[in-house]
Amino acid sequence: MKIKVNRIKGADGPFEIVWDKLGIPHVYATSVADSYRGMGYAAGYERLWQTHLSCAYANGEAAALLGERFVQQDAFQRSFNVHCGQIGLSESKGDWIADAYLEGLNAYVLSLDEIPPEFLHAGAEPRLFTRMDIAARYRFTSWFQHKSWTEKMMLGRLMATHGIDYFSNHVLHLSNEDRDLINDLNEPLRNLDPQIIKLAYPEVEVPTFSGSNNWAITGELSASGKPILATDPHQPHSLPNTFFYIHLNAGSWDAFGAAFPGVPYFMMGYTPDVAWGLTTGFIDCYDLFIEEVNDDQYRTESGWRPVEIQQEVIEIKDQPSRSINIKKTHHGVLLEPFMNELGMSDSKNNKYQTSLYWSLQNVPTSAGALALLPTAKSAKEFGEVLFENNVCPLVNNIICVDNDSQIERYIATTTPVRKGVTGSVPLAGWIDKYDFSLSTKDQLLVEKNPKSGFSFTANNDTMGDEGDFYIHNFPTHSARADRISELLNQKKKFSVEDFCEMQLDLHDLRSIEVLPDLIKVLKESDDQDIKLAAKILGEWDSNTSVDSIGACLYYPFLDRFWQRKYMHTVLQDDLINLLPMAAPGLNRFDISSFLTEGEPWIKHEELLKTSVQEQMKTVMNRVKQELGNDHLKWRWGDLHQIAFKHRLNKHKPWENLKLGPNQIGGSPTTLAMAMHTGKGPGKVADGEIPCRVFHGPAYRLVVDLADPYHSKFVIAGGNGGRPDSNFSMNQYKSWLEGSYYTLNLKREELDEHSTWEFL
Repeated sequence: MKIKVNRIKGADGPFEIVWDKLGIPHVYATSVADSYRGMGYAAGYERLWQTHLSCAYANGEAAALLGERFVQQDAFQRSFNVHCGQIGLSESKGDWIADAYLEGLNAYVLSLDEIPPEFLHAGAEPRLFTRMDIAARYRFTSWFQHKSWTEKMMLGRLMATHGIDYFSNHVLHLSNEDRDLINDLNEPLRNLDPQIIKLAYPEVEVPTFSGSNNWAITGELSASGKPILATDPHQPHSLPNTFFYIHLNAGSWDAFGAAFPGVPYFMMGYTPDVAWGLTTGFIDCYDLFIEEVNDDQYRTESGWRPVEIQQEVIEIKDQPSRSINIKKTHHGVLLEPFMNELGMSDSKNNKYQTSLYWSLQNVPTSAGALALLPTAKSAKEFGEVLFENNVCPLVNNIICVDNDSQIERYIATTTPVRKGVTGSVPLAGWIDKYDFSLSTKDQLLVEKNPKSGFSFTANNDTMGDEGDFYIHNFPTHSARADRISELLNQKKKFSVEDFCEMQLDLHDLRSIEVLPDLIKVLKESDDQDIKLAAKILGEWDSNTSVDSIGACLYYPFLDRFWQRKYMHTVLQDDLINLLPMAAPGLNRFDISSFLTEGEPWIKHEELLKTSVQEQMKTVMNRVKQELGNDHLKWRWGDLHQIAFKHRLNKHKPWENLKLGPNQIGGSPTTLAMAMHTGKGPGKVADGEIPCRVFHGPAYRLVVDLADPYHSKFVIAGGNGGRPDSNFSMNQYKSWLEGSYYTLNLKREELDEHSTWEFL
């Protein structure tokens, strides 16, 4: 089926968009600019509301679109220039790509004969988009993805209140200078307002956590003789999919990748020359400062300076606009006055207040830099494009491998270069040496042509103690990264099929680390149920398939956070209940971490054992309620299921956009990542899923540069976003079963669904 479409204003010539039967658009043009015009038009067609909504979040205009509950979020983001409003945009060599993309996207908006249903539902109208929207989207991703400053705040207060040694074993990095700071700032740290945490988790339906796996090998390790790359980004499961997948062609130039709708940036993708994969870096690009304040002045090393006042006017849907006064130091927003201004707190702590620094708050960024990535001809050139004027508005680990088997791995970000301190705890605002410089490209090239012939990341600490400064203060556990390394060391040659199998791997190395201590404690109980639990876990092979019996106990046990109850009993501090035990950053609370000789927890060993045993008793009872008394009939898949739907599923015309429930294997620490709610059996309403999987691979991709025109991929759901799309859910079954499609990029080989001709 062919559809003729009016030529996009400014286009270099005719081009076409061919939609294949999987729902992937292929733009065939005579110029790279026209291919990006097609990309923008196709993204508008399938994902216009997603683009509109994400721009509202990024620009601090969510309250105008969605209502009063977003006022705090909008004001907070604007005070940090997430939207570039106070600092403007920098120029980029890639602006021509951004402009071409915008021409295509806006051409679609202008072509609309009627308002799309999402806009009607929200009482909004489509609008045109600008470079500022693209730049804000990049910056918002960096700003929102990992709020490490909340962990700094909680750790600082807990250590100051109860003693450093209670928590030093639960933090990845802690220097002697960090310890000195905690002692020197003891009083203000102990008085930190825990309500501050509310600022980090506003009412916004975008990911607050993400993950991903990626790895690449050189041709020396490949069966084909050319490099192979595998990547699977982890996102909350949703309809539509987080990413928009598209192929661009301009003569001899081809590029396929995954992009956020509304931006011309392939987060993961490949060309015949290079392939790249991305993971969330859990990069610590924030610093938290204790400021000494006297009326409208704050202390610095050179004397007292006036507190700055920034006024923001927030437009609110169906209400008058609201003017908000934001107090700032040269570090950033003073948090307690901000909360008072918004009625979130009535803190009277006037002498010491907390300010927040974000690395990009005063750094202009562009709309076009990242758009140039697919034009790179080598891994080296890719790195040069990734950092524009030594700035990168991301918080990711990126591996790039080229056709000549050159590998470069970057921490793609802009972050403080900390000296002496790690950044794990708050800093003294009146000490100049904590006003750190920002990182450069050369400091963030962390691996080049490794001797092993492979490179990988999985949200782990990718630097260790080898770097000049600490970047990952709060990474995830290394289990997935360790498993990648283990598997890549098992063979001398790998195929595409081998990498697909790796992406589906269900072996949990983290459990192997945890189980011996857990089983030992359980065996000390006289309770028969607890002894049975020890036996079941002792026989478990750490495989997390749907048929697993041991997983039925292990993960619900972890979900219930025995650590919180235990620590709260010891310390009698309600802040313990806010610690993200299972989240990235503070996931080092296992049994062994509390039993280190010479540390204060060892005095409470018997309480720890009782807490663990009582937790397992509760879990056994709840699992029996769900699965029956015969443990030989237990199956992980009966507890662990996936179901996701469109956020407007309760309204027409989205009522049929839902998937599942279906049984699924995996866990948060397997390569086949599957993060569940953590509620566990017995804490959900009737008919609900005990362990509902809500987060995992948004898609899987494996590409061999020996044949970049035929990669293996599959999407969780589909590529469509319209309520009437044929492609919103068409790949779900294959994704769930662990099968892959062959993505053809050659025009003559496409299994064509429809073609749009731009004449």
